[in-house]
Amino acid sequence: MSLHDDEPRLGHQLPNADRSAAPHSHSDSLPNGGTKDHSDPGLAQSRALHVKLQSHLFDGESNGTSQAALPRRSDRIRYSNGFTEHGSPSFHHHEKKPSLPTRRLSTTIHSSALSPTATASPTSPTQYSLPSYSHSAHGHRPQDKEQDGADSAGRVYTTAAAASSSASSSSSLSSTRVNGRSRTRSKSHPEPPNIPLMRACQSPSFGCSFSMAIVFVVTLSLLGCIFHSNFYHQVDPNGCMYTYMQPKYFKLLGFDRERTAFAGKYGLLLFRDQYDYKLPVPASMLTEYSSSVYTVDKEAKIQPLGIPALFIPGNAGSAKQMRSIAKEASKYYYENLAESQRNGRTLSRPIDFFTLDFNEEFSALHGHSLLEQAQFLNDAIAYILSLYDDNRHTDPALPRPTSVLLFGHSMGGIVARTLFTMSNYRPGTVNTILTAATPHMVPPVTLDFEISNIYDQIEDFWSRGYQGPDAVLSNVSLVSIAGGNLDIIVNGESGNIHNIVPQSHGFSVFTSSIPHAWVGSDHVSILWCNQIAIVLGKTLIDIVDASYPEQVKPLEERMKIFRNRLLTGIDDHLEDPLASKDEEVIVVAEIAHTVVDLDEPFVYPLKASTTHDVDSEVPHLYVIPIPRSYRDVDTLNLLTDHQLGPDSRLDLLLCSDVFSDDEAASTTPSRILCRYNTLSAIPIPASPTTTIATLHFGKPNRGQEFRFVSQKLEDLDNVHYVAVLDRGRKIGEPGFLIAEFAVEADNTFTAETTTWKLLNDGFRVHGFPDRPSLVSALRLPNIDNSLLTYTLTVDRQGCHVPERFNPMLRQSSWTMNEDRYSIDITSKESGIDINFHGDIPYFERVQLPGKKGIEFRFWMDPSCPVPLSLNLQVDKYGSLGKVMIRYRMVVLVFTFLVVVLTLRAQFRGFNKGEPFLPFGMMLSRLTRTTFLKFSALLAVIALVQSLQAKTTVVFENPVSPFSSSHPGGDAVGEIIGGPDGARRTDQGAYERMIAARIARSESWFSAIRPGDALLGGNDTFFWFLAPVFFQIAIGIVILIWIILNGLVRGVAGLLTFVSKKGGRFMIGKAIGNMLSKRSRGVRRRIITTIILFIMVATFVPYQFAFVVAVLVHIVSCVRSLLIAQASTSSQAQAAWDRHHYLMSIFVMFFLLLPCTLPVLMVWIRNLSVQWYEPFSSDHRLDYIAPFIFFVEAVTDGAMVPRTPEKGYAAITNGILNLITVFLIMFGVRYSWQIFFMSRIWIVWLLVLQLKDTEPAARVTRAVESRVRALMRPSKKRK
Repeated sequence: MSLHDDEPRLGHQLPNADRSAAPHSHSDSLPNGGTKDHSDPGLAQSRALHVKLQSHLFDGESNGTSQAALPRRSDRIRYSNGFTEHGSPSFHHHEKKPSLPTRRLSTTIHSSALSPTATASPTSPTQYSLPSYSHSAHGHRPQDKEQDGADSAGRVYTTAAAASSSASSSSSLSSTRVNGRSRTRSKSHPEPPNIPLMRACQSPSFGCSFSMAIVFVVTLSLLGCIFHSNFYHQVDPNGCMYTYMQPKYFKLLGFDRERTAFAGKYGLLLFRDQYDYKLPVPASMLTEYSSSVYTVDKEAKIQPLGIPALFIPGNAGSAKQMRSIAKEASKYYYENLAESQRNGRTLSRPIDFFTLDFNEEFSALHGHSLLEQAQFLNDAIAYILSLYDDNRHTDPALPRPTSVLLFGHSMGGIVARTLFTMSNYRPGTVNTILTAATPHMVPPVTLDFEISNIYDQIEDFWSRGYQGPDAVLSNVSLVSIAGGNLDIIVNGESGNIHNIVPQSHGFSVFTSSIPHAWVGSDHVSILWCNQIAIVLGKTLIDIVDASYPEQVKPLEERMKIFRNRLLTGIDDHLEDPLASKDEEVIVVAEIAHTVVDLDEPFVYPLKASTTHDVDSEVPHLYVIPIPRSYRDVDTLNLLTDHQLGPDSRLDLLLCSDVFSDDEAASTTPSRILCRYNTLSAIPIPASPTTTIATLHFGKPNRGQEFRFVSQKLEDLDNVHYVAVLDRGRKIGEPGFLIAEFAVEADNTFTAETTTWKLLNDGFRVHGFPDRPSLVSALRLPNIDNSLLTYTLTVDRQGCHVPERFNPMLRQSSWTMNEDRYSIDITSKESGIDINFHGDIPYFERVQLPGKKGIEFRFWMDPSCPVPLSLNLQVDKYGSLGKVMIRYRMVVLVFTFLVVVLTLRAQFRGFNKGEPFLPFGMMLSRLTRTTFLKFSALLAVIALVQSLQAKTTVVFENPVSPFSSSHPGGDAVGEIIGGPDGARRTDQGAYERMIAARIARSESWFSAIRPGDALLGGNDTFFWFLAPVFFQIAIGIVILIWIILNGLVRGVAGLLTFVSKKGGRFMIGKAIGNMLSKRSRGVRRRIITTIILFIMVATFVPYQFAFVVAVLVHIVSCVRSLLIAQASTSSQAQAAWDRHHYLMSIFVMFFLLLPCTLPVLMVWIRNLSVQWYEPFSSDHRLDYIAPFIFFVEAVTDGAMVPRTPEKGYAAITNGILNLITVFLIMFGVRYSWQIFFMSRIWIVWLLVLQLKDTEPAARVTRAVESRVRALMRPSKKRK
């Protein structure tokens, strides 16, 4: 059966080449009998599409066209799965046509171009024959006969003859050839059920396959488990309590544009609470601005009388967030120190808390905003210092303040560190910085290039700032406080400042380690948590001193206070036991006393004591002789539920025999010289045998906290006795006290294990410890990777003697001051969560003194001889959540990597002559082939990278709080590194680490290290992380493709529906004209582009223009889909190729939105506060021009041409390969480069689209002739 003359056969059509004849066109005869068309191809195609769209959209009502003008099913592209390009099943469709019989053409597209076989005339469309190809080892070759076959994508194509015979056949069997094999389907085996959702998913437009479905389901399941694990497993218990106050804020209008350029954008407030003195400003100069906020007239004379401190909020943070800490600081001062200050016995003063109002700006998303905040901070410090004059105190001898104490939250801590690098910084105005939940090492998101530049600059400045005798930061202390695993915004590991600040000038600590707090906190509660606010408020009051111009104590005293207040003190003794204290000579015979022989642990109250009744009100002294030889014992351990001190029933004294020297000290002294409160009693959470709340209100009471003392005997020179003074029942209940002399090494057990052993069998210890002891420790030095979490189960069969407290546990990690306490550990049937923070990728390991791996310290009543049974198992499900916050940028980078690899495969096939396959279909093909190989490649790279030794810096002896220090520290340390992992002990390990880092920063090539690639240096065990992340990225890309493709097709369907329903009205005609017209006028397009460029250069950021370009590109995708659906057979392949090409670019543009939307949010936020100053760094026309030109080109109907030439194809593949290599090597750390790498790709696409135009051809010929001239040897050379 032959085709009728007005039924064009399906053929391949190149872009912008309409083969159908147009009215008023003339043609010349071709040698093969065809004609040469001299009419405008674009105009002819535009007119043809306009007519066909009108008939298709308006159902033949608006222009009188017949139903026969609609594209038939035979004109659509059919694939081997029985579905057409429209996503509909290919079934028999009978069209009522008066002059033609009903027929069905089953055909698909081959990759080669089609040749005309008939002449074209104004009344008859040109017909094409489809050359038949067979597959061989050498590729495709034409056959002599037309026969059925399949292309490289596995799609069936049927020639015209085969289609005719198929249409006329009435056999009960239907035969097709798929991949060269004949498949026969009997009528007894019907087609799959006609389910709309299944049809849509299996259509070539979506490209769904079984492999894609598996990856998609696995990805969603794994992501769900990761999120569930992150929020509900291995998280610290949230035991924070609220802080209540009556705050008032005074906005200082005197800080205006004369003093800072950002007065219209930011503000400065002064905090006051019920404990503070009133602000000495007349009420007539105060105006209520909002609830609890008042404005102070600029003419008002503000004269604060305290110590200046300034709070810096973080990303989207409020100026009021410091109220809890400020309130507790004021409360502590006025309840404890105000009277002493009035009597002149102390130089402490209340703190004037100023706070910056950044209008909740997104400083973590935009580096330029962070720089503006740093500049405003320096201006604010200068203004605050100007408010203080010389006669503000009752004592005129006190100096005028020259510095301000800074407290920064989140990105506010980065602003505080950045101010030193600003041009308006005044040296000496800042020397104390406290930060809370601040990402010091790496930004939370690396989507803005200026944020990364700021981090590089401040790292370089602070690395050099502590070097040399005239170091800029020699008097600057920095303390970083992290919240722990409850903080899902800032990774606690990025708050580790041990890489940038020497131990003598700062440290990092977690809130779970802070004495009297012992709670985890999230990103916001770290400021309002009452337990934390009390400690921080007291710390701030303790470090201030009005006798110094800096208004704080000297560095050595300052750091000592920080360590006493914020560190546990268990590992580094914070008090000098021999410091001069109140001394008293006690005549032993004049006081009731008992000399205790410590062959066994001393337990108070004594069992069946005949010498002392604990209910008596008479004081009693227990004298414990210290062993003379340190070989048998070397440590004194003591635990009590009393606070120890003058206000407690029990007190601890260090005594010496007045009449005897060290060698002849009597075991029964007659007169002893005792010093009170000389041992550092460290508070730890209580683990009572009765149910008592461990969280305390205000001051700790007995029963809610224990006191622990661990003292080396070698530090107790000339001390002969340890005495326990019981002041009697009138002071309080007896409670308990347990003391013992022990050998620390005998009670410390070290076990070597590996990650594989822990994963397979866990770690079990039975009978721990070997003998009853008050304190024992278990060290696991090989457990040092923070990506794994564990569960510790502690079992004890039960004691037959009453215990004074339940067993308790402290876990500590190796890299930061992170401790977690667990009480009543034997009652936790589900086990104890064990997790910690470690080193951060891309940086050296910094190991704290005396720590390696993880340590468990147990406290048990030695009266019970039953040991513990320990079972440590890896919590595999709980470990999933640790991956999320550490590698969250991998999701964006690897998803973009999947898109780049898919584009690369699409263009390679397209340049070889194949159709431009849909993104989903190519993604489905790569999922089964290339992506598996690429996952294996990532695994190999990760494995090789993990074998590279990571430099570890170990500080063996940190600067003691009571020893002299100098800028840069004087720590003795080890640097572990090199290919053999060798150790060497050096003086000044910190200086060597910083020197190596500075050397790398001075050379770009030396800065590139294997540890910076992919996910950074990691343990060999985690080689699988990179391929797993890649497979997750594939699933995410599948989801994105389904959503975007569904969006475009949904909008296209909606427009078609509206056009049909509203065909008689203006709306339907307007939509039809918009979709049918090829493009806007050239003049209008140029004017629109110029206006957009002017806006970008003056007012709006280029990120806004990119979002506009994406929206315009969506319109182009919808329009290309409707045109493809309405195309004739001679135009169908070109139209579908163009649509698939635009959709692939749409997916890439969509993944670039995270790089642009954050800055756009900042810009919109500035508009909301009426700040219209442009961003100097975000008005680069060269950043956005390629995208604008590209979108304009595709809106005009442009399509990237095939480039079978080796040069063009090599450049196309080279650019995509370069992007792929960069994403693997540095994509995670420098994610912001994704946008700029994409700009290179878009420029190349523009070059390809313009290369066949006449101007581009002239330029190409000129360049080629110039190159040939340069390569031609000259006469002189001959």
